[in-house]
Amino acid sequence: MKNLKIAIAIIAISLSSVGVISANNTEPTKGELAKTALRAQIVKLLGHHQYNLKDHVFEAEVAVMLNTKNELVVVSVDSDFKQVESFVTSKLNYKKVNIEGITSGTIYRVPVKIK
Repeated sequence: MKNLKIAIAIIAISLSSVGVISANNTEPTKGELAKTALRAQIVKLLGHHQYNLKDHVFEAEVAVMLNTKNELVVVSVDSDFKQVESFVTSKLNYKKVNIEGITSGTIYRVPVKIK
């Protein structure tokens, strides 16, 4: 009888943990996929830079939106370095992109690292 109770308890715990694990396995939403695609496009457009940064990594948060002509419009670049702001703006502003799921007029904030 004692072994039966232990076996039932083990089975119950196993089944409940499987339910929790499967509940956390969610697919990314269309919006998340679109934002990932937007970030990849931004990285591609930024390309390589000509600054001698050695071991420095500059971080920035770029706020962009898409206009009605499917062009990126840089709303802001939040960085501690003015050179990063001007580099990002010159490389991205009014560049044409074609990303499904990005809504024109919506501001997207994308983190960027420049190495």
